[in-house]
Amino acid sequence: MATQISKKRKFVADGVFFVELNEVLTRELAEDGYSSVEVRVTPMWTEILIRATRTQNILGEKGRRIRQLTSVVQKRFKFPENSVELYAEKVNNRGLCAISQAESLRYKLLGRNLGVLRFFLITVCLSRKLEKQRYIRDKEIDQTIKYLLLTNVDP
Repeated sequence: MATQISKKRKFVADGVFFVELNEVLTRELAEDGYSSVEVRVTPMWTEILIRATRTQNILGEKGRRIRQLTSVVQKRFKFPENSVELYAEKVNNRGLCAISQAESLRYKLLGRNLGVLRFFLITVCLSRKLEKQRYIRDKEIDQTIKYLLLTNVDP
């Protein structure tokens, strides 16, 4: 017999589930261009739709990784056996997805990609509105990049 819970408690429980699921998937799939998750609950099972830029990485070789993720979600959130289905959907236009762009930039900067780092510094420096100095010269940007790379400071 199912227990009755108030609508407030149900909405709070659903919100907490969504946030925790989003956090688990963000940590697990950040390198694969994870963007968002959508949860559809039906009487028979729960469908979880994962949106990402690189869906082949999420599916894995012969669907192994998506089955592992299904198992992790099932055990973490105590779903009954075979009541959860995970699907991967490709983000249509990743240029319009802010989360995907931010994650991509993050991994490029962590990888110390010199071209991306230079472009990023130029963009940031030129977008600032400084009173006396309109922009920073290329030489100063190169010095900043060398400093960041040599001192092993995270950008």
